[in-house]
Amino acid sequence: MKKIIIIGFIIITNLSCNAQQIIPIEKIIDYRRTETGLPEGLIYLKDVNNLLDKYVGIWKGTYDTKKYEFRITKFTETRERVKEDILLIRYIITEANGTEIENTTMLPDNNYLVVRGDYIDRSSYLLTYIGKKGNCGQSGTIFISTSIKSNYNQMLLSLEPEQMLISAKDCPNGGAAQIIPKSQITLTKQ
Repeated sequence: MKKIIIIGFIIITNLSCNAQQIIPIEKIIDYRRTETGLPEGLIYLKDVNNLLDKYVGIWKGTYDTKKYEFRITKFTETRERVKEDILLIRYIITEANGTEIENTTMLPDNNYLVVRGDYIDRSSYLLTYIGKKGNCGQSGTIFISTSIKSNYNQMLLSLEPEQMLISAKDCPNGGAAQIIPKSQITLTKQ
């Protein structure tokens, strides 16, 4: 009987050591600022306070005669020992006459053209963007933010293009034009 209790204690101790640690996504910035980074073991960077929900939905706006529709969803991504709640953006960009420039709405979650996010703070969020011509400069960081002033029904979006060397061999016409606007645009939740 004593052996069974000892074995049971060892199993319970071992299981508790391998348990997944849940960290609210708003705390990730604190871990990034430390030299040690995330704790050891299995980690779940979870949206426990539903901070990402205000971004989820369909957002529309126009800029420079183009119409933009961004479809934002919450997604749980797993890599190695870290699971994380993030935002994914799929988009449709059209000319004023309705001609489609780009449509990523049917792509699977793991496609590189689906824009992937990273939590910054309570008022803004950043996403890594790579377009179809990413090797020719169509890439960067998308910043989105929304506020209670607009009842979370308006969102600001802007692109900071990635600074990169562009190969004349791969991109004979120079860099590719950005299809996501560099200037800040206002989007309305539908």
